[in-house]
Parts: sequence; C-alpha cells; structure tokens
Amino acid sequence: MKSNSLTVALITALSLGSMSSVANACTRVLWQTQDQGTFVARTMDWSESTQPTLVNFPQGSEYSTHLSQLNNVNAKYAVTGITAYGIVMDGINSQGLSGNVLYDAEMDLGKSDPQQKAGAITYLRHLLSQYKDVNELVAAIKDTPPIEELIKGIPVRIALHISVQDPTGDSAIIEWRDGKPQIWHGRQYTVMTNQPGYAQHLANIQRSARGWGEQDAQWSQTNLGTGGNTNPEDRFVHATYFSKHLKQPTSIINGILKLDSTVFRIPHDAPNRPVNGKMAGYATEYTINTHLQSGQTFIRYQWGNIYAQFNYDVKAIQQSQKLIKFNIVNNELAGDITQNIIASSK
Repeated sequence: MKSNSLTVALITALSLGSMSSVANACTRVLWQTQDQGTFVARTMDWSESTQPTLVNFPQGSEYSTHLSQLNNVNAKYAVTGITAYGIVMDGINSQGLSGNVLYDAEMDLGKSDPQQKAGAITYLRHLLSQYKDVNELVAAIKDTPPIEELIKGIPVRIALHISVQDPTGDSAIIEWRDGKPQIWHGRQYTVMTNQPGYAQHLANIQRSARGWGEQDAQWSQTNLGTGGNTNPEDRFVHATYFSKHLKQPTSIINGILKLDSTVFRIPHDAPNRPVNGKMAGYATEYTINTHLQSGQTFIRYQWGNIYAQFNYDVKAIQQSQKLIKFNIVNNELAGDITQNIIASSK
C-alpha cells in the first residue's frame, strides 16, 4: 500500500473520530459456553483495505516494544495474529490468551514516562508475547500505560483500546484516560466496540434493557432502544442483545457460526457522515472467529474484488516454530489453509 493512501485514510478516519458519536471501526464479542469452550469474534471496519497479513512469531522471538525507541526483548510465548498496516490488531498466544485492538477516539495516554518503553501501537503483540492469562496481564499493566508512538509518515496519533480474553472465559477491557489504564475485568464484559468510554456503553445497556422485558418474552418486535444504526453505541447494544440469546452450541463449528451471527457487519457503501461536503463511509473488511481452546480460527474477507472464507489451526502454526508472514487478501483462499500458511515460511 502506498504511504500517501494510508495517510489519507488515517487522517480522515481519525478526524471523524473526534466526535464520540461517530462510528469508527470494529466490534468484539466473547462467548464462554458450558461444554464447547470459549469463542471470540471481531470485525475489522475501516475506510479502505488495511492489507492484512497473518503472522506467526515463535516463542523466543526477539522484538522491540516500540516502533522507534529500540527496546528489544524476547517473547515468552508464541504469538499468531492478523495485522493492519503491518501492526498486530488481533492475536492469540500459545497459552490461549487472545487480544483485540479496536479504535478508541478518546484514548488519553497522558505525558510520556521515559521509564516506560512499550508503545501503544505495538502493545498488543507485547502483551501476548509476555503474559499467559488475563489475570497476569491485568496485574502487570495497572500502573504502566504504554507511551505514544507514531507510524512513519502518519502525522496523527493512532487512538485505541484493547480487549483480552483467555480459555477460562476471563475478560478485560482496557482503556486509557488521563494517562491511566481504566480496566473492566470479569467474565461479564463480553462486548466491545469503540468510543465513547466503556462506562457509557454499560449505562446504555442498563437503560435499553429496561425496555426489553423478560428474556423469554423478547421477540422480533422487541425495540432495542438504539437511536442510529452503525455507530459504536448501537453496535454495542445490538451485539449484547443477540449474544444473550445464544443457545449452547453442539460443536466448535456450531459455536463459531452462532457467535459470528451476532457481530454487526457494516454494509459496504453505508453512509457515515459528511466530511468537507462529501459523505464519508466505511465498511467491514473482514471478520475473525477463534475458538480459544483448540485454536481453530475462521476468517471471512470481503473488500473490493476479494471475497474469501477460510480457516486455519493456530496450534499447528505455532508448533511449526516458523516465522511467518502470509497474505490473506486472496480470492483463492478457501477451506483449511493451515499447511499453506506453514509452507509459506522460508
């Protein structure tokens, strides 16, 4: 991708994000089941293709915790993930700890601490490389927010927040306000979208749910109480409502397809808001669905002239101990591509 295209896309999207009511990218839903394990699904919603690749970093890999401030460390755990513009946005480590980066216009990292060497953009890979479960991760980051970092050629900050989850169903939502991490830690925190802050999303659910009535009496005419369509607050309500109606899956595949159905996809060509007299839009580029116990992962990619659905085995990829960078924007990808991914490593 040309750097000027990336610059335009990011500046446009981030300027849109200056208002909390604007929809900008992604929904994550977590589901812990009784007999089939724990599932997580997320969308990547953006204004152009993010040129995603599948990457695998073996245990022991050396990496820098910051894009520009060299601070090399070694990974305790293997990490397999999907990148956007070369940065890990979604991943799972060899312990089953999984994480997702979503856009958050209200991120505030405060003043840079010279003692803290981890950058905000590369933070997810670092967390997955060093921690085995949600409890350990949360304890480690409570007093150590990441610091600002910029992508070369991009004159704006990348604002984000992170969700993490592990095979036990434990979950945490991590935002940064006034230079401090705000953490919602518990199995009940199953949905995340974008700004406004997570506390506002929870208040929205509390308010909207009063009109839903008893769950057994809810039906197709139940008013969800949303006021728009694709904005983050409405997507949060939508995903919460429908995920609560999921019945226990009969298999891993059944669980993946059920959870996948609750994640709101932004239609292509859907209007977002006017910018400089023209209507700006964005859409769902792809959806990732992962079973944390087995590592089975399913992706549907849908952008431009590429429409592909495929799956792979994270555990097999990690056991190969190969450094991998694999292009997933390919119409020929279908079915189980695990061996294709492993074989792509030189």
